[in-house]
Amino acid sequence: MNQPTLVVAGLSARMLAESARRAGWRVIALDLFGDVDTRAAVDDWHQIGDPATLQLDPARTYAALERAASLPGVMGWVAGSGFESCPELLQASFTPALPLLGNSLHAYQAVRTPARFFGLLAAHGIPFPETLARRPRETNGWLRKDARGTGGWHIRRAGARGDAVCEKHPDVYFQRSCPGRSMSALFIANGSSATVLGFNEQIIVPQRRHPFTWRGAIGPVQLPPSLTTQLHHAIQTIVASTGLVGLNSLDFLFDSERFFVLEVNPRPSATMALYDAHLLPSLLALHVRACKGEALDLPAPATHTPPTPQIRGEQVVFARASHTVSPAFVARTRQRGWCHDIPAAGSAIAAGTPLCSVSVTCAPGTSSEAVRAELAARASTIEPIMKVSHDDFIALR
Repeated sequence: MNQPTLVVAGLSARMLAESARRAGWRVIALDLFGDVDTRAAVDDWHQIGDPATLQLDPARTYAALERAASLPGVMGWVAGSGFESCPELLQASFTPALPLLGNSLHAYQAVRTPARFFGLLAAHGIPFPETLARRPRETNGWLRKDARGTGGWHIRRAGARGDAVCEKHPDVYFQRSCPGRSMSALFIANGSSATVLGFNEQIIVPQRRHPFTWRGAIGPVQLPPSLTTQLHHAIQTIVASTGLVGLNSLDFLFDSERFFVLEVNPRPSATMALYDAHLLPSLLALHVRACKGEALDLPAPATHTPPTPQIRGEQVVFARASHTVSPAFVARTRQRGWCHDIPAAGSAIAAGTPLCSVSVTCAPGTSSEAVRAELAARASTIEPIMKVSHDDFIALR
């Protein structure tokens, strides 16, 4: 029997591709990088943007999806990160030949249109930071955000140079800065209710002119029972009000007493990598079933994870300098087992762009601080590997 084919698309499709492969499907991946481990998990790959821009090219993305729609046995496509800047592709004309296995444009807009989303939260008494559609008169203590952005690249301190150029765009809004840990909840929804798969601590690190760049996540982390109850209620309310389906994530701040909702990512988020190894079938298989309206039959927590689950962490490593990737660098990073998103030999990596990512799995009860330290230690070894690999290559010549 021929295996069905799934198309996965995003800025980086490695995580989705590996989960789709674990589900037993053939995979076509569309992303910016074409990393070694992405290509190892797929049957075909197409580039849909320039890695230096960290943005999808809408024309190239549409063309790649249109080509996939003409292939036999393709059951649909899953949108990952990056479609925030081009949501029109979520209702492109190649459906139903290539149906989107994800949230409808209506559900997407319900959580990604600032006025609608924060209006929904206000109507249901769900806490969120003070939010304005226009720049406040006094910008100190305020942030400028753009609902078309992802990965924290769009978050700037209000009053920064260039704000006035696009501050009247309906997707741009201003939000009061609040203290607290940056957290997220990964959940799977069926259009009316949701199951929370875990809570995670986000790794947010300044990156040049971007003070709130997402670098990775750690999870699952334990939260006070009262907070967990409130977050479950908030997620259920949002899902019931918007019709979200499949894998989604909720970003929030937690200051040890209160939480403030920041946004919903209506797509499989990078934090699914922290949980995918614990669930059979793959998390992406569950996502597809939920999007098709099928019963999930999620296993009870005690049957798919230990009573106290292992703590996992993943972190993106950004290049400090420009590099050309050597075959030796590829070989050495692959040998480590905890290095992912490894660029292909010959790739040009610009300073300030992703070089690869690293992961760690720790014993139950390990603190998030210890996980962060181990991730940082592993991340610090990557660029020296690049230098040693380059020096070895020069010596061999």
